[in-house]
Amino acid sequence: MKKLFPVVTLAILSVFCLFKAVLAQDQKESPDYQVFTLGEVVISGEKDASSQTTTISTFSAQDIKETHSLTVPEALSYIPGVTVTTGFKNEPDIRIHGFQQYEALILIDGVPYYESNYGKLNLNQLPTDMIARIDVVKGAPSVLYGPGAMGGVINIITKTAGDRATFSGTGEAGSDCAYHVSATHGNSLDRFKYWLNVSRRGMDGWPMSDGFTPRDGKIIKKPGGTTNAILEDGGQRNNSDLEQTSLWGKAGIELGPESKCYLSSYFIDSSWGFPVSTREVIIFPKRPSFSRFARMDKYRDWGMDLNGEHRVNDIIRLRAKFFYHNHVDDFVSYPDLNMINPIAVSTYQDYIAGTSLFADLDPVSWDSLRFAFHFRGDSHEERDDVYLPFAKSLSYTGSVAVENEWRPLDRLPVVVGLSYDWFQVDKAEHNITDKQGNWLYTESLPTGNTKDALNPMVGVSYSFLDQTRVYGSIARKTRFPTLQQLFSSKGGNVNLKPQRSINYTLGLTRPFGKWASGEASIFFYDIENRISRDAPYPDALYRNYAQVEIYGLELVGKLIPRQDLNLRLGYTLMQAKDRSTFRVTDYVIGVPKNKIDLGINYRVPRLATRLHLEGMFLAGQWDQLPSPASPTTEALKTGSYFLLNAQINQPIGNHLEAFAFLSNLLDKNYESQSGFPGPGRTFWLGINTKF
Repeated sequence: MKKLFPVVTLAILSVFCLFKAVLAQDQKESPDYQVFTLGEVVISGEKDASSQTTTISTFSAQDIKETHSLTVPEALSYIPGVTVTTGFKNEPDIRIHGFQQYEALILIDGVPYYESNYGKLNLNQLPTDMIARIDVVKGAPSVLYGPGAMGGVINIITKTAGDRATFSGTGEAGSDCAYHVSATHGNSLDRFKYWLNVSRRGMDGWPMSDGFTPRDGKIIKKPGGTTNAILEDGGQRNNSDLEQTSLWGKAGIELGPESKCYLSSYFIDSSWGFPVSTREVIIFPKRPSFSRFARMDKYRDWGMDLNGEHRVNDIIRLRAKFFYHNHVDDFVSYPDLNMINPIAVSTYQDYIAGTSLFADLDPVSWDSLRFAFHFRGDSHEERDDVYLPFAKSLSYTGSVAVENEWRPLDRLPVVVGLSYDWFQVDKAEHNITDKQGNWLYTESLPTGNTKDALNPMVGVSYSFLDQTRVYGSIARKTRFPTLQQLFSSKGGNVNLKPQRSINYTLGLTRPFGKWASGEASIFFYDIENRISRDAPYPDALYRNYAQVEIYGLELVGKLIPRQDLNLRLGYTLMQAKDRSTFRVTDYVIGVPKNKIDLGINYRVPRLATRLHLEGMFLAGQWDQLPSPASPTTEALKTGSYFLLNAQINQPIGNHLEAFAFLSNLLDKNYESQSGFPGPGRTFWLGINTKF
């Protein structure tokens, strides 16, 4: 029955879409959504200079469609300066200019999106059906974004209703019984607007490249010894299945262009398997047990956000966000690859609740003041198995920020900002067990002192008469330690300080008539107090040990040689140096030297057929390195690879469109992380409708 689901749903959606399209033949084409402007923390526009003093990459809903990006990480992988790899937990690791995912600030409509313990969530669980735009802010983001933006900001801005009743739908089927169905409806009833989306996707697994060759791996039991085994034999990737349902909704009242209030909500329910490393799998069989033969049987997120803005007068505008997000997951460990009899079920239960308040003041035409206040509470509960009670943690994070935009000349804005950020843990617990794993008691842990930081920034931009713009910025950014780093039983250190980075950016943008544009920027990050377990001490605690420098160059160009053809090219050069005391090597994990992004769009005249090619080259990167704490650790580096995807779209009348998509067109056998081979050639066939 499971394999029939995608076929049946696709057939039903196709018939429904055809029927609705016939009824809608006389309706005029118009956008089926608008960008949710309340999702912007820093409003992009000519009067806002903070978005013009650093490097920002934008990926639109049209870009998402052309690249067939079904999830947020798939879309991010095409953005210059951003790398997306996949390893343990079948979960993407997203890095901006070499910064780790938890060091960046991930927002949905300006609201933080993360899990309390590790400071990040699996962004594969975010479908793109509801996304209007993704903004990736690099270098020196505005202080108004709030705490945690040391590595940049990824702000996912959702869709909202257009000016009339609309419906859009997608149904598609792909390799290994993969399927994706989505339906969206929005409407505007005078001052009241609403927007709804429901989507479901799944697969039995994904195919590996025909070039994959099985190799001997190791199963390491602690205790129990090591045995050799082939952990992946090719064909369909072992334990790579997925099922996901998501619901997104938004409803609000607009009393004027700058006086509105919206309630947004979402629900995501997922389960998926963890393809194991082809190199080794580690198992801890003693209670509470843990194994990398595992699945995520339940991964559930839901949340509600209340967003509002009101312009008091010509000088003052107020904005507010109130939010509550809830997360639950079950990590199920198994003794072997058969995945039959679980040996443990580890559970996380989290929620975050808070507010963000903004005030924008424009007392004169050449000067603007902006204020921001952020405050949120994080609750985290975890247990290593079902026979244990939940150990609980509670923390608070806050920020007060002010930013001044001064324009001594019309084309010369100067931005100066300062934020005071703080982090306080009020409660932390840990379960104590005996040698057999039996629960003895739950221990209250010392929570440490309040951790705080002052983060200044300054940026300037100048626009010439020919629209050439030069910009530069410098900022100090911090990232507070995660609960895992503070209280983990295997390395937690309550005395950790905030990580700190001085971020420098210098760039230039220039249009070349109507047919081309380009942007070049250089960046330098001086990272201190980076949290690491590599310090030369026998206890393996997390410490503010690492000192790292990352620097590089980013180039982006767009060319439209003719009306029906456009080209996009991005190139990122990155270098990273470990400057830590007692370091064994200068290399740094997760920073590839080169990344190239290439997109080609062509519209066939008369037929209106659209062809899209998307290529990405990613140089090899270090995944594992020896350190003072583990000087004999094997150094592992992935190989460089080039992936090519192709899509063809064919309109059918005014409201239907058929499409076909091929990913990894050359069936490249590659590893984005050592021991984790990526998908081989896969295909999708489907239809879109919109009216």
